[in-house]
Amino acid sequence: MNTTVRNEPLFRKSGSLKEEGEMDAEEIKPFFRPSGPSPSLPASYSSAPFSPFSIRPQQQGRKHPPHSAWWKPTRRDAIVLLLGALVGWILLKLIFSSMSFLRSQRQQQQTPEQLVPERHGLNFLVVGDWGRRGLYNQSQVAIQMGRIGWQLGIEFVISTGDNFYDTGLNGTDDPKFAASFTNVFTAPSLQTKWYAVLGNHDYMGNVLSQMSSELVKRDLRWHCRREFEVHHSPCSKNELCKGSVDLFFIDTTPFVDEYWDSNSKHVFDWRGLAPRENQLKSQLQGLAEKLDKSNAIWKIVIGHHTVRSVGHHGDTPELVNQLLPVLEKYRVDVYINGHDHNLQHIKRSNSSVHFFTSGGGSKAFKGLQDYGVEAGVKFVFDGQGFLAVSIVPDFILFRFYDVFGEVMYSYQLHKW
Repeated sequence: MNTTVRNEPLFRKSGSLKEEGEMDAEEIKPFFRPSGPSPSLPASYSSAPFSPFSIRPQQQGRKHPPHSAWWKPTRRDAIVLLLGALVGWILLKLIFSSMSFLRSQRQQQQTPEQLVPERHGLNFLVVGDWGRRGLYNQSQVAIQMGRIGWQLGIEFVISTGDNFYDTGLNGTDDPKFAASFTNVFTAPSLQTKWYAVLGNHDYMGNVLSQMSSELVKRDLRWHCRREFEVHHSPCSKNELCKGSVDLFFIDTTPFVDEYWDSNSKHVFDWRGLAPRENQLKSQLQGLAEKLDKSNAIWKIVIGHHTVRSVGHHGDTPELVNQLLPVLEKYRVDVYINGHDHNLQHIKRSNSSVHFFTSGGGSKAFKGLQDYGVEAGVKFVFDGQGFLAVSIVPDFILFRFYDVFGEVMYSYQLHKW
């Protein structure tokens, strides 16, 4: 049985049945026109109130506007869109970078009450090889040091040498002092005592100027000597505990043989030193006597040159042969140094001493040496940053920070 279905219009404009193909002139007008006034809607569209849930009948015979009435993208339009997207992406990157910088600035300017403090025990920062007038990320390192310094409530800052590049200071009135120190480390938390040792680059200038009281008059924070010691309690000021933390600062530059070579391309200022053999013997004996008399819970020695390192300079043979036996004999817990422009923690199985390198204060990325398991490398970063040290009677917490103020490595050294 064949059934024929005839498509009849379901709706009518005025209720009367229309023949197939019959249309009002008004109904065949397109909804869209390229130009001119907007056409009025057909009467059938205004016969009832509009509801977003109502279903409008399909208008029979309606035709789409010709293709010429629609926008067709050209190659030029596509290029414009791509360029616009690229410019937008660049602007977003600039905005986010600016927001990150402003956030760092706000964090630096915050008061201690606005930060969550971690002020337990003795806290200090260590930075080395930094004096480059704020260049090579020195200023960025300084900003993050200021922020972390507030959080920890630091007592002081240690500089591991090479304080002013490339050839130290020319005198006590050298503008490099302000350009690389006073005008860079400006955060409120860094307005505390700075204990500095001398590096090999400091000996290439007027070395006596860095130890002069005239320099202290320019900036009261500055304290630099060839060798000295500092004693602190491992507890906060409002806490009572027994014992102390003893820090021994030494001058390692005179130990290095190549600096005394007459064919050396650098000139070193050895003024104020005894004859070299006497100088080294006196310094080692003096350090041994101080370590022997110390009853401190923690003993820490600070010098410029590495003892153990996998950085550009590597181990310093003269210190391995002469200084390391003293450190091990008198049970020194930690040796902290700079010289290699990176951050390291080394602990060899055949030695009781932990070696921390904090020489990432500015110019870095000089490369690393190949090393194996026997080198005892627990952490190494060939880049810029600084070391934060927090000491309580039972343990020391070491944390390396990068130029963004992020913790890259932490280590707890327990006493018992």
